[in-house]
Amino acid sequence: MTIKLVKYIWKILDLLLYILGFGCIVGALFLWNLIAGWSGLGISLILTGLLIDIPSISQRGGD
Repeated sequence: MTIKLVKYIWKILDLLLYILGFGCIVGALFLWNLIAGWSGLGISLILTGLLIDIPSISQRGGD
């Protein structure tokens, strides 16, 4: 039970730090320049979409 709780907390902490990390980077880019901020937001959304899609790609069966 303790191991499951630690794994659950680790997943939540990992997601929280991921969101805060990208948020800080994009926030700094917006403070620097509006165009850089929107570009950074787009890149972070693309990376997030790719990271979400990776597990479904690896679970697909081969020929």
